[in-house]
Amino acid sequence: MLRALRPIVGQGAVDAAGTAMSLERFQRAGDPPSVSACDALEQGGVRPIPFATTPGVAAFLDGVQRSRVLAHLHGSPLVHGTVAAVVRRRIGRQLETWRAPRIESALFAARPQLGDHTWACLEATGIALVDVCPSTVSDPAGALPPHPMAVRARALELIALRRETAERKLAAEWCGAEKEWLWIDGGIAGNLAVDERATAFGVVKSHNTLYGDAAAVRTTLALRMAERSAAFLVGHRPRRAVASWYLRVREGTSGDPLYGLVRVEVAPPMITAGDGPANVAPLAEFSARADRISSWILAERSPVSLPDPRWDTLTYGVHACESYLRAIIGG
Repeated sequence: MLRALRPIVGQGAVDAAGTAMSLERFQRAGDPPSVSACDALEQGGVRPIPFATTPGVAAFLDGVQRSRVLAHLHGSPLVHGTVAAVVRRRIGRQLETWRAPRIESALFAARPQLGDHTWACLEATGIALVDVCPSTVSDPAGALPPHPMAVRARALELIALRRETAERKLAAEWCGAEKEWLWIDGGIAGNLAVDERATAFGVVKSHNTLYGDAAAVRTTLALRMAERSAAFLVGHRPRRAVASWYLRVREGTSGDPLYGLVRVEVAPPMITAGDGPANVAPLAEFSARADRISSWILAERSPVSLPDPRWDTLTYGVHACESYLRAIIGG
């Protein structure tokens, strides 16, 4: 891509691109921490979870993204983005790649800011191009200010969406072909392949939003190792709701209430409105499944993922996926 861009952006810009920092390393402002209401699925409080004696997870899925500014034209950045996703399956005591990893690269730029002539020159190189602000009849400028950081931010959003799409497609392939259980790094909301019949669950490691009322949040933060909270429904509009619960996989000595805390997501049970007898069996089956999945997660506490600073919640299987993908696309 740098060779193709050299006649357009100049040798100096191409040389500088070789030392450009990945945009993912820049600090990005996120949503403020919050507490969100949710609907309870299970009644009661803390549930102790036994450690599984045999692994219940067959494979791990994770994706990564890498992006950097290669050059600027007319004051607008050209952002190169690569996304990749992989499933690593456990065969014996080794992790092997299941099918082929999904890898995709493109150049993200603001066509209205570059102009049609420059855009045509970029297209002529054969590089995969993505317009970060596609124009419409009512909005010819693409609703993006001519600010370099605005273009970078929009490019990062689109790159993240492509990574999520790659992960969802791999999850759909697994759920359609395999009967063993898949650990998905992150949430499963919006993943239509993960329904009540799918043998897959997601594990969320970050907690910018905590779910429940004040009493439920206090209970969650007070969980001890190998304890889980009661399950609840999380609604991600316009995406469908998922069933979720908190689980403490490690207990630290610093008193940090988020240390070793993960949130598990699965497809919700098929229940009707209300608390009638028709819901007793599905909810009992769901609770048993939640306990079983929690015990499998606890079984993956070792080996640890040191020296990664997220090791208290980052299982070695997901860490192995990240390491594998970094070896392919860099980072």
